[in-house]
Amino acid sequence: MVLVAGYISAASLGKLVPHLDWLVRAYGVPLGGAGFALSCVMLPGALAGLSMGVLSDRFGAKRVAIAGLLLAALASLAAGFSGSFAMLVVLRIVEGTGYTLLVVAGTVVAAGVLPGRTAIALSVWSSFAPIGFALGQWGAAYAAEPPLLTIGAWHAVVLVFAALLLHLCIDDVPPRPQSKTSIGVLRHSPARFTALAFGGVCAVLLASIALGPVVLAKQSQLPVAYVASLTALAALPSIVGRIAPGWLLDRGFAPFTVFATASAVGAVTLAATFAPIPLAAAVVFFGCFQVVAGALPGLLSAMLPHVAPTPAQLGTVSGMCSQSVNVGNLIGPPLALAVYAAAGTGAALLLLIVLLGMSVLAIARLAVFRRDLSGKSGQAA
Repeated sequence: MVLVAGYISAASLGKLVPHLDWLVRAYGVPLGGAGFALSCVMLPGALAGLSMGVLSDRFGAKRVAIAGLLLAALASLAAGFSGSFAMLVVLRIVEGTGYTLLVVAGTVVAAGVLPGRTAIALSVWSSFAPIGFALGQWGAAYAAEPPLLTIGAWHAVVLVFAALLLHLCIDDVPPRPQSKTSIGVLRHSPARFTALAFGGVCAVLLASIALGPVVLAKQSQLPVAYVASLTALAALPSIVGRIAPGWLLDRGFAPFTVFATASAVGAVTLAATFAPIPLAAAVVFFGCFQVVAGALPGLLSAMLPHVAPTPAQLGTVSGMCSQSVNVGNLIGPPLALAVYAAAGTGAALLLLIVLLGMSVLAIARLAVFRRDLSGKSGQAA
């Protein structure tokens, strides 16, 4: 039930992708501006993710998650009636507040579902973002122009449905008040550098999903919305990559080995996606990239209990990582689209590969990422 709520909420990230060209035409904004309308849903998390984590620990994760879903539903419905680009951006930011509350609190709820196997539980939970993004992108691709009213109304309905599911089917996670909890987390190096790596890899993943349809549509001379529907379906198998790290950690693989290997293979498959090859082959490579690169946030999610200073601070660590993720997601799509528009596919690809390399370096020196953590799920670093 938690995972379903995550899928539905994360549709906020992808539901405007098929209509980037419509946003450019309808509002008279450049492609980079349209990309900001896509990613500004991440702005609340980028500014206040840590504070939302503290709220989850203090007031109870289930309550915060439900509140987030309902807030996102109201904003999604209202966005269908936005008469200007500025109003659309404001409502997307409100929707992003609800989304971030769900993400931060949902991590704590998911960790409690399988208390003895948090690595696999959190790896599976991490799939909510790419799968939800892809489902939102795929569904929105079939909305007729002007698309905002139809997309906003349907998404609001399923968000309310998700809130009802959580209320009826999930046990309460009791509040866990802490004094100066955020200060302790900020000073804890494993948590801090894990958050930095999280931001880098998620910037790459979201930027690739936003950039892919634009690049491949130009190469194939097909509409962006049509190509977006193909890349959305190709991204669905990424759930395999999200789950794999929990399985590998349980079997004694060192986290850094998994992370570095997946980063290298991901860079190769992403480069192949943007090569001048037939569209069918490019979509296959894009799907491979989503599976391999999906292991990166999946592994970092599985590591959250290990990098938290104490188990009671898991929500706050989740909030800090969510803040970093939102910063990455906020700047990733518009930056990649702007670089592509200014300098072409090669420059945009180089940007994404550099971000992957920086994420690897962020955790390279952390001892907890080099240990065999099998049998230790749920313990703090």
